[in-house]
Amino acid sequence: MLLYLDSCCFNRPFDDLSQIRVRLEAEAVEWILEESRSGRYTIVTSDYLSMELIRNPNSDKRADSLAMTEYAGLHVTVSEAVARRAEEIETIGISGYDALHIAAAEAAGCDYLVTTDDRLLKKSKRHSSQLMISILNPIDIISLP
Repeated sequence: MLLYLDSCCFNRPFDDLSQIRVRLEAEAVEWILEESRSGRYTIVTSDYLSMELIRNPNSDKRADSLAMTEYAGLHVTVSEAVARRAEEIETIGISGYDALHIAAAEAAGCDYLVTTDDRLLKKSKRHSSQLMISILNPIDIISLP
């Protein structure tokens, strides 16, 4: 199964874990990455993800989240086709890096894009017929067969 984790996921283990939801999502992300080592999942990253992670002003978190992308088995590079698809996605109200992540995940043929971003999850549900990928929270991935 191909999973594209967005920057929210790669940053989640370094957030304040005192809230139960944040802690559970962080543990789910770490579990997904560990399961990718056993071959259960293939993690997909992209140049767009790297560009967004590099923008983190906290140098320790930036280095740690970028190191986590080494679990990736597939990488999507910048392309005109992905940029065009991201522009289409922006017409439904999903913009910026979120649109680029969705377009990259679609281009790679991912089964799911994984995010902890509630706004993105809500928008993706409203516009699911216009997206070629399902978007789930990392906790939802754990319950998949």
